[in-house]
Amino acid sequence: MSDEKLIMKFDPQTIEHLGIQMYYTLPPVISELVSNSYDADATEVKVFLNDKGIKSIIVQDDGHGMTYEDINSKFLKIGRNRRNRTNSQYSESGKRFVIGKKGIGKLSFFGIALNIKVETIREGKKNVFELNWDKLKSSSENYEPEVIVKDEVTSEKSGTKITLTQIKRKSPFDPHGIAYSLSKTFTVFDEKDFSTFIIHNEDSDNKIEVKNELRFENIDTEFEWDFPSPEAVTDMDYEYANEIKGKVISSKTTVPTKMNGIALFSRGKLVNDPEFYNDKASSFGYSYLTGWLDIDFIDEWDKDVISTNRKSLNWEDEDTSKLRDYLSLAVKYIYKNQRELRKAKQIKLVSDIANINIEDWQKSLPKHEGKLAKKLVDSILSSEGIPTQKQAELVKFVKDSFQFESFKTFAQDLENVDTLDSGKIIELFKEWEYIEAREMYKLATGRIQTIKTFESLIEKNALEVREIHPFFEKFPWILDPRINMFRHETQYVTLLKENFSEENLEEINRRIDFLCTSVSNHRFIIELKRPNHKITEKDINQAKDYRSFIQDRCNTDPQHPNKVVAYVVGGFIGDDRKTKDEIDSMRQTDKVYVVTFNQLLTDAKNYHIEFIDKYEKIENSKS
Repeated sequence: MSDEKLIMKFDPQTIEHLGIQMYYTLPPVISELVSNSYDADATEVKVFLNDKGIKSIIVQDDGHGMTYEDINSKFLKIGRNRRNRTNSQYSESGKRFVIGKKGIGKLSFFGIALNIKVETIREGKKNVFELNWDKLKSSSENYEPEVIVKDEVTSEKSGTKITLTQIKRKSPFDPHGIAYSLSKTFTVFDEKDFSTFIIHNEDSDNKIEVKNELRFENIDTEFEWDFPSPEAVTDMDYEYANEIKGKVISSKTTVPTKMNGIALFSRGKLVNDPEFYNDKASSFGYSYLTGWLDIDFIDEWDKDVISTNRKSLNWEDEDTSKLRDYLSLAVKYIYKNQRELRKAKQIKLVSDIANINIEDWQKSLPKHEGKLAKKLVDSILSSEGIPTQKQAELVKFVKDSFQFESFKTFAQDLENVDTLDSGKIIELFKEWEYIEAREMYKLATGRIQTIKTFESLIEKNALEVREIHPFFEKFPWILDPRINMFRHETQYVTLLKENFSEENLEEINRRIDFLCTSVSNHRFIIELKRPNHKITEKDINQAKDYRSFIQDRCNTDPQHPNKVVAYVVGGFIGDDRKTKDEIDSMRQTDKVYVVTFNQLLTDAKNYHIEFIDKYEKIENSKS
């Protein structure tokens, strides 16, 4: 047995600055321990967190372990860069790129604990020693750890166990938090021959296996971009572009602040905290992005561009500056693509809620109006902070308002709507509410004259074909507010008259008079009677037959919607219970509506009086 002592040579300030000040929380310390185990070709690492009774942290692996000489020449040597040796880029087995590099990670122990016990076995020999902070601090340049066991022959398997006691941390351990932190620090946990487990208070039944996917456990993924990929190609010709591998994710909700951005890894370990590599990446849309990229090629450079704490690269270097430029362009592309994808998804969602085919509506408008409508809708959909339901309401509001010339004039003043925030957009629409009310007032006062004409037709029992038909064709809103424009569907009128005989009708009714029109996904069949006609159950049943016939006929044509509503309009309704029950039943199913001319007159008056009252109320509030 050699009499050689274990000696740690150091500058006391080195321990203070690189140990305690840099590593004062659990995650980075445990990360360093796991890193050492990985570099030692371990296939399994167990991290024991004990806070019942005396606190301790134990990291145990099944790596190749250390000889007594290894402890002195490698473990206890501060600042040893193992990669400067021949073949030092790889682990002892040659199967792994080593993670460790600077040789100062071992100082991290003293950031959270005052006593460190190291037990290591290699080639059938066991060595155990302890490091103590108080003794180390009181030493000069050389510190001699306490040797407990030296080269003891053992049948135990190779590996290393490091126990940290006299823990400075007072609060309980968070095993899930540690696992989560490890998943953000390394990308090696999905390798087939490397497993890491977190065990709290010896409860092996509830151990947590650390996996790469843990880092995204709270991310509700909406879109993904893989590197390298054609989608991520930018205009910049970067020599390492195809060597950059990883994934960028867009979440449905904003990501946690510490995950916001793209983290960089090299040789399986974090080298740059998440960021966007672009000083202008301040838009709210960036708060939905996270991800990671492997840039292993930086470890092959002659110069060391990785900071000591591995939180950031040295971006002042010429080579890292080129990398940053490329990442900036890639992020800009992803941000733009994210906006496009979210917009397309949002258009469909808002269209469904508002029951509007936005694209079809915009295409139906004259070119200039369509362009204006698109700009308005785009500003609403892209405005960050407006809930989807509110977006649907605003889009429907825009569509409905486009029937007014004054709204189009008002909207033309918003040529820069793409720069408006959500608050400004809503304020603009509040301003239009007043303008709209004023326009509706003008419309309502004009329609009052139309209603008076309708009233005179009823009073004189006007003929349905000669007088009432033309009136309804010109002013269909009296019958149903959904019908603002009448498109005479002669094909359906013809079909009905060809397929339903007049012979079964009473002599007075020996003429079938129909009006048919289409609005959106509705077909309206309007059977008009004289203003003095009494509507009976027979009229209702006949209207049901008409509706069913057209409904079936619409279903045969995929180009037309298949929602059919029938109206029976007459002078008054029979007072028998059977007729009234049938009317109520049909109204509830939105199939057949029975209305009288007097009812239509009353409803039309009330409907437009509401607009007049609304305008006068707003006007009074502004004065």
